Amino acid sequence: MTTGRNDVTIHVQEPTGTRVSPDLWGLFLEDINYALDGGLNADLVRNGDFEATGADRPGWGPLTGWDPEADADGVRVRSDRPVSAANATYVRIAAGSRLTNRGYDPEGMLVREGAYRLRLAVRRAAPSAGAHASLTTADGDALARVEIPAAADAWSWVEVDLTSTATTRAALSIEVVEGAVDVDLVELRPVDPQGRARLFRPDLVETLRALRPAFVRFPGGCVAHGYGLDNMYHWKRTIGPRERRVPMPNTWGYHQSMAIGYHEYFLLCEELGATPMPVVAAGVCCQNVPGGPQAIPQQRMPQYVQDVLDLVEYANGGPETRWGAVRAAAGHPEPFGLRYLGIGNEDVVDAQFADRFGQLFAAVREQYPDVTVIGTLGPKPYGPDYDAGWELARRLEVPMVDEHSYRSPRWLLQHLERFDHYDRSGPAVYLGEWAAHSSTMRSALAEAAYMTAVERNSDVVRLSSYAPLLARVGSTQWLPDLVYFTDDEVRPSPSYHVQRMMAEVRGVEVLGCATTGHTDRPQPPPAMQRVTLRSPGSTTRFTAIQVGGTAHPDQVVGTEGTASLTTDGTELELVATRTDGEEGFVVGFGGADGETVHEFQVGGWRNESLILARRDDGIGNEVDGPHPFDGVRPAVPLHVRVTVEDARIRVWLDGALVHDHEDDLRPWPDLVAGATSGPDGRTHVTLVSLADEDRTAHLVVDGVRGAAPATVTTLAGGSPDVGRPFEASPVEPVATVAELADGRAAVPVPAWSLVTVQVGQAT
Repeated sequence: MTTGRNDVTIHVQEPTGTRVSPDLWGLFLEDINYALDGGLNADLVRNGDFEATGADRPGWGPLTGWDPEADADGVRVRSDRPVSAANATYVRIAAGSRLTNRGYDPEGMLVREGAYRLRLAVRRAAPSAGAHASLTTADGDALARVEIPAAADAWSWVEVDLTSTATTRAALSIEVVEGAVDVDLVELRPVDPQGRARLFRPDLVETLRALRPAFVRFPGGCVAHGYGLDNMYHWKRTIGPRERRVPMPNTWGYHQSMAIGYHEYFLLCEELGATPMPVVAAGVCCQNVPGGPQAIPQQRMPQYVQDVLDLVEYANGGPETRWGAVRAAAGHPEPFGLRYLGIGNEDVVDAQFADRFGQLFAAVREQYPDVTVIGTLGPKPYGPDYDAGWELARRLEVPMVDEHSYRSPRWLLQHLERFDHYDRSGPAVYLGEWAAHSSTMRSALAEAAYMTAVERNSDVVRLSSYAPLLARVGSTQWLPDLVYFTDDEVRPSPSYHVQRMMAEVRGVEVLGCATTGHTDRPQPPPAMQRVTLRSPGSTTRFTAIQVGGTAHPDQVVGTEGTASLTTDGTELELVATRTDGEEGFVVGFGGADGETVHEFQVGGWRNESLILARRDDGIGNEVDGPHPFDGVRPAVPLHVRVTVEDARIRVWLDGALVHDHEDDLRPWPDLVAGATSGPDGRTHVTLVSLADEDRTAHLVVDGVRGAAPATVTTLAGGSPDVGRPFEASPVEPVATVAELADGRAAVPVPAWSLVTVQVGQAT
């Protein structure tokens, strides 16, 4: 076989003996970016429980999301005689007054032609009372109107249907025409063809279903261990009737109604055909709270341990058990089939964590030995918590650990052999939260290449899930995300299409796969031909600037500005003095082309840390740190010195060595391939092109005789930089049909693309 300059050969060989984990690809669903209320939760009403407070977000209150139209006493927030202690706030509406909710979009909630079920708690607050609810357009035109019965002076539940006559933006109004009425826990949900109020938004559910998830991890993430002990997620407070669920501030800065609680998470898993994977706090809250991580007091730990055991019983116990009976009473007598339980999330792995985790792990292992407990390795794939997490897991014989990797595309591509070297006798790995920084094809294809490495090593990496999953456009706290959405659109990212394509070709056994004809992309060493000075969140004066012995003029840089100096040397010195603002400053240095830049970030993360970061092609992450820092202070000069020697970077602050870093200069291949055998007799081949030119892959599959059909699916970006956050991917997978003759075929591989080939006829 002859090959041209742009040709490569992929030789698929015998099985390697590594079985692919059947649970390898799954989902991680955290209530971040309004993923639930305002997203997956089909309820259109914002703050329908009137429980929003300034603890959710400064300036919020019980009427956030509502527009009252009344005189001074027409709409009053009250908390006497509430519907329940868990939902203590409600609203009294007097005659002649109206309360209007436009949902999560300033233009109004999107309604379509059809029925919507209004459900709310109502109480008569005057000897006689009359009220109605209506849907109106933004122009005030009526779409639907129904009476709200309020005959009793005790709380009662009212369910009535409003039928919209058009598809439009709308508002829900509750108006009292006589007397006074108390209202609480207002919901408006579309009605499905079977006449049931929808629990989940169907287009988002279908988008998730297309990923064929083997499992769903929930409810967090940081949401699980909370921003302080009072904010820790307790599953028992999220089940049962809506009025008994305890809403609370979301870790990510908004209101969490708990309309979607643990029971609904389990139902979603069932809807998706995925096994549930709850993650509970390890008895310790998030370390980012003032004062650091706090542990549940020892005297309260027995009850907390029992709560975790009760969760497993709620999921798996028969209806004759205490918590299985609670589940059955909620309408689900059959067990949910929980097989995995996460304990902890990105924690500081110190003595108090080890103690609390140890208590929980021992109790679950003793009572539920068939449940796989998943420990935590901290927030990064390296560092002190990562090392301490591995040591603790090995010592306690924890079966699986949760590794997180939010990294740059470059980092992923330089670590394709990472899992080749993991200890096969130790705990297995769940790659629980990971993504390449950006919503571009460059990141998506780096993820695809990394997934081939994960699949090749799925004897040790048993589970994997991208994060975050969902993000409401205009209400995001984290980028990038897998799926963006608005009220009327679902916008999958390029990374979504990668995840979907990989899920569609999951195999059962790893095959040998040899690639020839590809080239390696070299990595440039650190350089100091261009220096950039930034000061986000403050104003900083930079003086005594010297690079390679050459002096440069003083620079004053504000929040939005950047000073750029053309230089040449291997040593940089300067003095930085903050003159205004609350944050720190950034000293960057790199090559003349600006494609690779290193940054010394002084006062990162709330002016509390020192970080050395690297950015390639505009996408980066930290390479050393963060290290604790007392912060940049006004009018206090700080002396910075940086030296570069080959791959080594050293950084001093006021004479103290802060960073001594050896840059990773390993090249990566411009084509990555993997292969597995499928359960249906087919062979699955995955090709990831990181090259700037189109090529042809000459595919050779051992053991195939005669003519064999093949389905070729291609996601081609053309450019690595297409794709933006909040937008739908500009490219989508395209499937074509090919044929192998005696196991050979020429497969087009476009520049910057993912190509999957399924060889053989499915049974």
